[in-house]
Amino acid sequence: MSLQNLQHIQEQLLVLQAQSRNSIAFQQLVQTYERRLFYYLQRFTGASADTADLMQEIWLNVYQKLPGLNAPQAFRVWLYKIAHNRAVSYLRKRDRQSAVAFEQVQNGSITESEIEQGYEQLENAELVHRALEQLSLPHREVLTLRFLEDLDLQEISEIISTSIGTVKSRLHYARLEIKKVIEEECNG
Repeated sequence: MSLQNLQHIQEQLLVLQAQSRNSIAFQQLVQTYERRLFYYLQRFTGASADTADLMQEIWLNVYQKLPGLNAPQAFRVWLYKIAHNRAVSYLRKRDRQSAVAFEQVQNGSITESEIEQGYEQLENAELVHRALEQLSLPHREVLTLRFLEDLDLQEISEIISTSIGTVKSRLHYARLEIKKVIEEECNG
């Protein structure tokens, strides 16, 4: 049994315990995902000042809905789905244009290796972060979920409630957009 499988089983046990209102188990789940979820929300919303409030709302929502989760093995996707929905609501309130743009991305395709190669070539993490902040919301989201949160295409598809084809399309256009932003940063 691999370490990853063991960690997945341990997480499922924590979820089951947290569903029974075991506060220690719930706190361990929070500690496991808190930093990654915070980073995801910051990258997705671009609003560090409101991220802590969003986190609190998300974890309250998770705590309230956790007993109804039928598949403990799906906790991670379920958690990010809640975070995604809350972030979209936040963005709609903050900036109607961003929310509309978020929902109007067109379909396409790309291989994972192309994006991974692009990221491997980026030596400066600060440049990547600055470039991510300049991307459109859908592009920032899929790149963050895929490469920073290490989710697969199916999981991303479930989180953002769209087809795998749309996820691939967003990854393709995100790759083009981030390449352009980085080239502009490096050349100008």
